Order: sequence, then C-alpha cells, then structure tokens
Amino acid sequence: MRYILLITLSLTILIKSNAQNDTCLHTTVLGISFPPVGTDEQRSFSKTRLDDLGIKKIRFAEDWAQREPTPGEFNWQPLDARINWATDNGYEILLTIQSHGSDSACSSKQNDISCVFRDNNEFKNYIELLLQRYPGRISKIQFGNEWQSDYWYVGNAGEFIQANNVLYDAVKTYSPATHVVLGGFTTISLRFLAGCYGYVDSFYNGEGVFFDSAYLADNCTSDAFLKSKNRIDSVLQYARYDMLDLHLYDDVEQWDEYYRCFADTITKPVIVSEFGGPNMNYEPYSDAYQAGRLYQYIRKLDSLRIPEAYYFKLVEGTDNPAHTNSGLIDDTTLQEKPAYDLFRSFTTCPTFSPAQAYGPGRQIRFYPNPMQDHTTFEFKNMGHGPSKTITIYNSSGQMVRSIDDLPADHYLFKRGNLPPGFYFVKVKDKTGPVATGKLIIDR
Repeated sequence: MRYILLITLSLTILIKSNAQNDTCLHTTVLGISFPPVGTDEQRSFSKTRLDDLGIKKIRFAEDWAQREPTPGEFNWQPLDARINWATDNGYEILLTIQSHGSDSACSSKQNDISCVFRDNNEFKNYIELLLQRYPGRISKIQFGNEWQSDYWYVGNAGEFIQANNVLYDAVKTYSPATHVVLGGFTTISLRFLAGCYGYVDSFYNGEGVFFDSAYLADNCTSDAFLKSKNRIDSVLQYARYDMLDLHLYDDVEQWDEYYRCFADTITKPVIVSEFGGPNMNYEPYSDAYQAGRLYQYIRKLDSLRIPEAYYFKLVEGTDNPAHTNSGLIDDTTLQEKPAYDLFRSFTTCPTFSPAQAYGPGRQIRFYPNPMQDHTTFEFKNMGHGPSKTITIYNSSGQMVRSIDDLPADHYLFKRGNLPPGFYFVKVKDKTGPVATGKLIIDR
C-alpha cells in the first residue's frame, strides 16, 4: 500500500507542477505492438482505433511456417493483405520474423515456438522472396524475439547470429531502405544485467518472484548467469543490425538503471518494441491504476530519449498471464479503457488547443480553457440524435464526473471539488464515442 501511495503522490505532484505540458512528448513517437490485423474485420477494427489514437507505427509478426508450409509452395495472400492494408493506410511496419518454420524447415533442435533451421539457404530464399515482394514497404524488420532465453530461441548464440545475418544481408540487397532491428531484449535479462553490475539491488521477475541483493551476490557469478551473459555478448558483437530493441515492462521506477546499464555496452540506436503493465502477479489492478502507470511509462520513455516505443497492446489478451490486462481495450466488451484516452492524450498533444478536435467535423470547445470555477462545453456538428453523456477522467484514468442527457450544443460545467490538473472529457451516445477533448483546471 505504501508503494502505491508513493506512486500516486509523485504523479499528483508532477501533474500540479506542469499541468499544461505533461502529455507533450519531446523525443518518443508512440506505436502499437500487435494490433489485430489477421482478418478484414480485425483490420477495420484496428484502423478505427489506430487513427483515433493518432498512431502511424505498428508492429506485427510473420511466420515462415505459414508462408511456406510445403517446400517450394508459398502462400503470400495473408501477408499481402496485411502489408497492403498497412501501406495503403500510411502505417509504418515493424515486422518480426518468427524464429520458427515448418517441420521440413526445422532441425530436431526445436520447441513449440522456435527452432534452428535445417538449412539457412532455404531461409535465405524465403527472406529474399519476401523482401523482393515488398521492397521499401517495410520500415523495420527483425529476426526472432527475446532471443536471450533458449525458450524463445532454442538454438545457441552462433545459430541465432547466422540466421540474423542472413536477414541482414538480404535486406541490404533487396530493401536497403528497411532498417534491421536486433530482436527484443527481455525485461528480465535487463534486470539481471543491472542487478549483477550494481545498478539496482533488487527486482521482481515476471512471475512475481523477488530477487534481493543477497540472491544477486550468490548468483551473479554462477554458470547460469555467465552463460546468459556470454550469449548476449556474442550476439551484440557478431550479429549485424542497424538498431537494438528493448522490452520494458512493469517496474518503471528502475527503467533508468536498466537502460543505463545496457546503454554502456552498445553504440547503436535503441527502440522499444514492447512496453506495458501492470504485472498481474505482484501489482494491484484497476483501470485507474493501469492508466496512472501508463502515464509514468510514457513519460519515462521520453525522458530516456527513446525515439520510438510500441505499447503492448491495443486489445487485451496474451498467453502471458502477467500482462493479460495490459491492453487499451477490454477484450470482452471491446470498450476503450481509461488507459486508451490517456494514451491518446500523448499522441494528440501537439494539436490540443481551446478548440479541441476529435475528428473531422466533431469538436468539443471549452470556454475558457484552462478554467477555474466553470467553463462552457460547446459541441459542434455532433447532430441531434441519441442523448449523449459526458464522462470526465482525471490524469490517472479515474472517472470523476458523469453527466447524462446533454443538450444539443452546449453545457455549463462547474468545477465543484475537482482539484487542479488535466482531465479527459469524453462524449458518448448509444453508438459509442463521438467526441473528446482535454480540459485543464487551473489553480
């Protein structure tokens, strides 16, 4: 409880001290990792939300096993549909090539999610065909994901390096405008590196197990840690890539230390292809808590000067129980959570003004904004259809006011006991959200 109170207190102080600028990003451009894109219906759903969020960078995965299930027989149509949809709608693609293949492509060295390829020349042929099919249409590409663990990549460092470098060489030949990103670093590997090099003295792992300084003292010279470190060192030295990819989850209070420890060893640009939380194994969960933590995640990424970062993910749902509730949209109701509106406040910050636009022809205007005791909400071009409801959320994503049966074109809003800070105002009718805006309450 003390931990939560300290987070809430620090967040409140930050909001009060810089209410007008706290959702403006100076360095980081936000994206979404793994929005639903598998079917026409999913792509239509995702486009509506991505455009509403102002997102132009997305990440999704590609599996060789699905593209060439039988040697020499390729089925490009599903990938064509995703690539064409993304490029037609102006989305930049980060494509993760899964470290997996069909039964005929994989050697006996395999598990459920990865394998060592039987013949890298066959992998080379697949990659070259893919890149020639979409030259210049993939912004970034990577082989494998979270390869520091032999669970996520069953092979050794040398085998990973060979496959990665096949990809790199093909990109430079057939799609040189595409950047090669070294597959993502797990947060747990960053935690152990920081712990063993003295940047932090304790942390939780993804399952909620606590590692303290005594554990680190006993295990940082163990064969298991040294084997993992050697794997990382080898890949960083011998793999060819243009930039690196980190995954940052949960304990944002120590992201500075994780990043500094890691940054001391590399010279390439760093992006973050996954970030999110909270961790259901050791953190409390509520929609308001998630939104408050999301605020901290994004501010921290910007302070670290990460050029782009992809949130995990748009809609709830993952095989990892730690982050089953990390999505911005509820997977049962498909309703936006408070974190969704908070996320959008960062992506739309440059356009915020007293006339707050939600989309073409749909606006909320606040007179005045910032406000003190009262302001007028004026609705333009929202029609005279079903009755509308105003819902107001504070910066932590907690609903603080709801007003039903709005008049058609304006409403006098009184502050009441709301404290200074910034608030998200959302207007809905029975069809869903119709407008939104950002309101600042001054001292």
